[in-house]
Order: sequence, then C-alpha cells, then structure tokens
Amino acid sequence: MTTTTSPLHAPHSLPGGSVEDRLAAVEDTLAILQLEGAYSPAWDSGDADAWAALFTADGVFELVEVGGVPGTTIRGRDALHRFCVDFTTATSGIHLLNTPSIVLDGDEATARVHFEFRAGASSDTETRHAHVAGHYTVRYRRTPDGWRMAHRQEVAVRRDRSWFHSY
Repeated sequence: MTTTTSPLHAPHSLPGGSVEDRLAAVEDTLAILQLEGAYSPAWDSGDADAWAALFTADGVFELVEVGGVPGTTIRGRDALHRFCVDFTTATSGIHLLNTPSIVLDGDEATARVHFEFRAGASSDTETRHAHVAGHYTVRYRRTPDGWRMAHRQEVAVRRDRSWFHSY
C-alpha cells in the first residue's frame, strides 16, 4: 500500500504505485467513509452496541474541554457503550458530518471531520436545545473485523444552548 502523508487540512495527491496499490487505497478510503457513515446513525438512534462496535476494543472517545465545560475521556468498548446509553437516554439529536479528510498510512489512517450536533431534551416544565459545532480528529486502525476507530477526539469550537419553560 502506498502511504499518503500530508497535513490533514491540506489536499494531498492520489496514491501512486501499481494498480493494486491504488485500488487498495480506494478500498481503504471507502471502508473508512462507510465507518464514518455509520457513526451518526448509530449515536443519534441510541444504538450503543453499534456505536461502540465502530471503535477498536481499546478505543478512546475524547471530549476536549471547551468554554468552561470540562473534558472527558472514555476508554474501551464497555465504557463507550455506557456513555452512549447514558447520553442518548436523556438527549436526542442529530449529527451533521462533513466529508472527512483521510490520510492513509498502511494499517492506520487519520482524518479530520467537521461536524454540527443539534440536540434537544424536554420535560413537563422545560425544553432544552443545544447546538455544537467543531471537528473530530480521528485515528483509525485496520483490525480483523475491518477499519475501526482507535481514537476520536472532539473539539467543539462553538456551543450554544437555550431553554424554554412551560407555564
């Protein structure tokens, strides 16, 4: 496989090499795109099994501290599963992801994925809305089960919240 190394924010050339190498790079890129395509529907529907399975067994999801909201790091599939259940039980929302900028490096890859997350929660007395925008920096690893996320870091660059109270 041909290695493509360049900054995540910069365009990079297509891999060179043999037809087989180029085809393998296309297949790897498509597999990672499919993985990213499964991310939002799994989380947004609260399918914790499917969401945690997108990560390696020792996978990490990291939320970076932003605007006084403390960061947190979740490690391992069991903890990832619990995190998804806990969050999606209380809050529903939708992720809007942009196309990742993928850099392949053998059995590993990296990407930057810009996102928006729009969420809401309600009770008998109030409705909360939240909008978060930012980016994920992702490290992927090829496993016997295909490409999985080894580390996904969320950096929110904007976070808006509002509450509406029922009377």
